[in-house]
Amino acid sequence: MRILVPAILMLLFPAVLSAQSQVEATVDIQAVLLIAGTQTVQMRERVASRKGRGGVAASKQYFIFAGPKAAIRTKTLTPVFQFDADPSVDDPVYLFRLDMRSDRREIRVAKGYGGLAELSIPKDHIIPTSLEEIGAEQNSTKRYRMKPTRPLRSGEYCLSRTISVCFDFGVD
Repeated sequence: MRILVPAILMLLFPAVLSAQSQVEATVDIQAVLLIAGTQTVQMRERVASRKGRGGVAASKQYFIFAGPKAAIRTKTLTPVFQFDADPSVDDPVYLFRLDMRSDRREIRVAKGYGGLAELSIPKDHIIPTSLEEIGAEQNSTKRYRMKPTRPLRSGEYCLSRTISVCFDFGVD
């Protein structure tokens, strides 16, 4: 039994490092604009801090964004986003809802048992969107327009390709 626990930990360690390097190695979106009617706002990226919860049998990983609300606010329930991205990167761009707490916003990005967990956004937090290419930019990047396919509810949201780097906003 004493040999089994270290052996399991040695097998899991490369998987954890691999998942972390995949998140950090992904090229993110740039020059993000939120368009609400006639208003256009340049969005800023925010980097999440990590927080883990759990024990030996089950664990959860969260990405946390400081503050109860995003600085960028809109009353528009169907905002439009424009951004530059490298089309050769296969990772999709997501629009997702953040869970609100009194002093922060967070998203659970991993849930697992026995030390095994895959980084992903919970399906019930992902907002369906339409994406269209609207132009070519420098350095072989393309310009895209993304829209939610249904009105957003009041709350806190994030536009992201890497989950840990977020262009956050709120709908009032």
